[in-house]
Amino acid sequence: MPTVDDLLGQFRRQVSLPWSPDTSRDYRVWIMHYDRTLERRIQGRLHEFEALARQYGHGWTSLSLASLVAPWFAAHELFEALANQPDELPGLLPDFEAHVVGTVRTHLRALGEQDILALSGAGALFGLMRVSTLTEKVAADIKGRLLLLFPGRHETGVYRLLDARDGWTYRALPIPA
Repeated sequence: MPTVDDLLGQFRRQVSLPWSPDTSRDYRVWIMHYDRTLERRIQGRLHEFEALARQYGHGWTSLSLASLVAPWFAAHELFEALANQPDELPGLLPDFEAHVVGTVRTHLRALGEQDILALSGAGALFGLMRVSTLTEKVAADIKGRLLLLFPGRHETGVYRLLDARDGWTYRALPIPA
């Protein structure tokens, strides 16, 4: 697996290329995959990815998917009951998924055609919703690019979050290629 410096180099190569306005929405999703042990290093150096994007004339907004989890569940009217009956959690997951999708869509709609929305914290969604569902549901709202920081593997077109779940095939652009 690549190092953070390798990922920065791959990102530089990708972000420096001209963006075609007729690129399919699916290919406007960039999935930067890396070993899950690099998650904190990636987070700590996210500002370097932003600096590269800005160097090549692109706007940058970041959103931590992990920051969406606890506040949503804590604010839910059934939060106290979940502590006593955690088996009821699956009944809340469709509403949680709608919240995450809606939040990402709101961020995407606020961006322009030369902007990047970087999504981090995808591992926090493990067991709550599929990242593939998120990317599929927001693809139509991407004007610029959606960069998904993905702690997992990409092999022969299949992405595996945290190396632990059945993968999914998606037509996104993998970084590193």
